[in-house]
Amino acid sequence: MFLSADLSAGDIILKLIQVLGGLGLFLYGINQMGDSLKAVAGNKLKSIIEKTTNTPIKGVLVGTVVTAVIQSSSGTTALTVGLVRAGLMTFPQAIGVILGANIGATITSFFIGLNIEKYALLFVGIGALMIFFIKHEKGSEIGKIIFGFGMLFFGLDTMGNALNDILKAYENQSYQLFTFISDYPILGLIIGTALTALVQSSSAIIGILQTLYSQGFIGMFGAIPIMLGCNIGTTITACVACIGGGVQAKRTAFVHVMFNVIGAILFMALLWPFSQLMEIIEGSMLSGLGPKPKMSIAVAHLIFNFITTFIMFFLIKVLVLVATKLFKDKPDEEQSILNSLLDYSLMEKSPSFALSFAKKSIDYMCKCVTEYVGMTREYSFDKEKNFENRPRDLEETIDELDKRIHDYLIRLTLTDLSQYNSHLLSAYLDAIKDLERIGDHCTNIFEFFDERYATGKELSEDGKQDLNQLYDTLEAMLNKTFEAFYEWNKEKALEVDVLEDQVDKLEAVFHQRHVHRIDSGACSYLNADHYVEILSNIERMGDHLENVSECILSSFHLQTEPAKAIE
Repeated sequence: MFLSADLSAGDIILKLIQVLGGLGLFLYGINQMGDSLKAVAGNKLKSIIEKTTNTPIKGVLVGTVVTAVIQSSSGTTALTVGLVRAGLMTFPQAIGVILGANIGATITSFFIGLNIEKYALLFVGIGALMIFFIKHEKGSEIGKIIFGFGMLFFGLDTMGNALNDILKAYENQSYQLFTFISDYPILGLIIGTALTALVQSSSAIIGILQTLYSQGFIGMFGAIPIMLGCNIGTTITACVACIGGGVQAKRTAFVHVMFNVIGAILFMALLWPFSQLMEIIEGSMLSGLGPKPKMSIAVAHLIFNFITTFIMFFLIKVLVLVATKLFKDKPDEEQSILNSLLDYSLMEKSPSFALSFAKKSIDYMCKCVTEYVGMTREYSFDKEKNFENRPRDLEETIDELDKRIHDYLIRLTLTDLSQYNSHLLSAYLDAIKDLERIGDHCTNIFEFFDERYATGKELSEDGKQDLNQLYDTLEAMLNKTFEAFYEWNKEKALEVDVLEDQVDKLEAVFHQRHVHRIDSGACSYLNADHYVEILSNIERMGDHLENVSECILSSFHLQTEPAKAIE
């Protein structure tokens, strides 16, 4: 390649550095803006997704809004996969959110179309001042949003100017290149897909495309295939995220890919009439929306995603059927609840969501503990009760949950959590420790009764009656504690303390009654083996349940209205 008379070799290298630096600033700005928007939205964003996706049409609306907020369709898809895996959203509802995410992804291109690059440094300055001088957490995050918004446009302007200089320095070659791409639309589709997969941001590539189109280097007929390729390329993130994931994750990623591939095929088939339509729209309808060339690409992007969403919405059942057929459930392969709920990919995308999924894992741990306590009670009165290996499996599951959730929460401490969510995380760490100890006490009681049954020792009728009453109170306390934990309910947590006092008093009374039975000869020392230890283990279970309720109550010290975790 010969050098242009206008630019030396050193100038070209400098311009390429400016293109690369501008791209970096753009990506940093859009990520900063998205992360801070998520931090400000926090639990509200989480609550919106949870409560308003009970139908596919609501899912589309929520997907559109959430993607517009976090500025990442890939991020929305990742959050959706997590919700499906946690059982908080059905697969058809998830499809609705994914469809909406593609519409929401067009917001950035409309921002770019407004052509407000000349105010970029103003936004950067205002944002920086807010970050450094506003100490309130939310005010600082808003400053980061403004700062990221400015960096986005400053990066785009830097990249666009340098790219324009390079292309104009090789004007003839540039026109020949883009004419060739326009003559072979499939090549534009491949280029758009590859560049977006490489950069991991369809917004960045579409921003470059808008610049090229506004500068006249490529026409609408050549620009549309690249835009379509950008939509296919953005699915790479979801595909990578589902590697090693469960069946539902693979199905969700498949639908995301099919949406963009089917849409691209449809619009490639209609490329000529669609490009003609866009040129008519550009000439007649965009005069009030800003500079026409950049905005026309944004409108084309919106039309593509809107029409594809409209078509695919009526094919949701077909998509579900195809995805289910391709990625079948494996009944012989039990899926770990940990793999379903502890989604490490969510930590960077949305720490508050990751914390909610940790809460779901602890909810499951509570259910395991409930089942283990129930089995322990049954075995205490019926030596013929055959649980096979279930008690041992429950003990191992509770221990594994304790370890895995603990490691997950510790990793989560490295993310940018709000003060309240950090306090919740600490409460969760305390709770899993107490739940694991309850499991240990159940194991102790099982072992005590194994020894008793092996040597033919039976409980006296009075001993059975006392133990049964103590179990009644413990189970009432366990049910109330876990109800409070599932709902994160302050009022129910307050009721646990009363029940714990009852457990303590009953244990003390039944201990004395046991001693009295031995002294009176109603029960021999031999038959009394471990009875005191059994009572003591049940009383300690009550202590640990009270600790769990205290974890709930402690979280309400930081806010007046409780923010319930995802159910």
